[in-house]
Amino acid sequence: MRLGAANLRRALRRLGTDRAPVPGTSTVELCLGARTTTMVVHVPESAGPHPPALIVLHGAANTGARMLPSFVGISERLGMVLLCPDAQLLDDVVGKLDVSGVFAKHFRHPRWSGRDDDFPVAALRWALEHLDADPDRIVLAGVSMGGLACWNLAMRGWPRLAAAVPINGALSMWEAFGSDRRTRFLLDNVLPLPLFVIHGAQDKRIPPQFDRTSVTQLREAGHQALTYVEVPDGDHPLGSLHFEDDGELVASLSAWLRDRRREPDVARVRHRALDDRHGRAHWVALSGVDPAGAEVTAERTDDDAYDLRAEGAEQVRLYLTSDRLDAGQQVRVVVNGETSTVRFRPSVDTVFRTHRRHWDPALTAEAVVTLDVPGSPPRPRDDPEEESPSDADTI
Repeated sequence: MRLGAANLRRALRRLGTDRAPVPGTSTVELCLGARTTTMVVHVPESAGPHPPALIVLHGAANTGARMLPSFVGISERLGMVLLCPDAQLLDDVVGKLDVSGVFAKHFRHPRWSGRDDDFPVAALRWALEHLDADPDRIVLAGVSMGGLACWNLAMRGWPRLAAAVPINGALSMWEAFGSDRRTRFLLDNVLPLPLFVIHGAQDKRIPPQFDRTSVTQLREAGHQALTYVEVPDGDHPLGSLHFEDDGELVASLSAWLRDRRREPDVARVRHRALDDRHGRAHWVALSGVDPAGAEVTAERTDDDAYDLRAEGAEQVRLYLTSDRLDAGQQVRVVVNGETSTVRFRPSVDTVFRTHRRHWDPALTAEAVVTLDVPGSPPRPRDDPEEESPSDADTI
């Protein structure tokens, strides 16, 4: 009996176990291509089946093992599995410059890249694959350098998260010399993402003004789930923020996190990208992204109809499933006012590839439709309704 794309996707969705992960603290090896790192994992006694997960990114000259004790209380209180990976040396300068700024003297030290091709995203996938974590309850946090990475990863991969908690971080340390317009272009991406931002008012290493500016911009843009806590006597070290298990700040953060859950299926998506690696958001993606940036506003107006406005990209992609469509059904897609009719052609290969990349049911597709953005030069391709193996799908 042949297993079709729809049945395969549903079978993959049911791969998880109904048993809770085994409690305890362990160290595992996390692999990302040829690169490896270590990650400390804590499974609390209170964890049940399909537990929520908290990924914490350490600061410069720190490690996941040293960061873990500060967050164990939250983990135990909420039944969240806690994952603390170690940063490693980066292969390219661009990734370091993306989040380093005043840390430039540490360029030969381990760094987070702030992009989706680094260990934080590998940790997320590991939690889904090995702990059967709930993909709709993934929280990302980071301190100092990890706070910078938290902001940058949230802006690029917001559809995979239930919330983000940057602590003593910033969008970009280059803002010490003026507004980093390129990075700040992405800030609107986190408008749908709940944020709990913490900063020490006395922080000289990463001044609180960086986060104040971002918080103000988001609130003026209408962010509905943003909490900003500035600790009056807090400095740069996490310990100076009174971040103790029995303290008021940890209690407030725990209460705020308790009911955070991602909405996996949305009818309207607005997303900005600086390159193809983070061009996807939910069921739409940008490719051929202009170095100056690209933006798409996409709406599913009916089960078989989509309306997209895109600029700064050569193509848009739709990731489709049989939840709303029958095999062979026609789909009406409007891109910048130009209407196309495409056919939904489920593919087992597409299911395998999108599942293997993300291990996330909400991002597993049965078909990928690629359309040119009017006014942009088309890219050559064999079939506009099938994603070629070279078209890497990103968060």
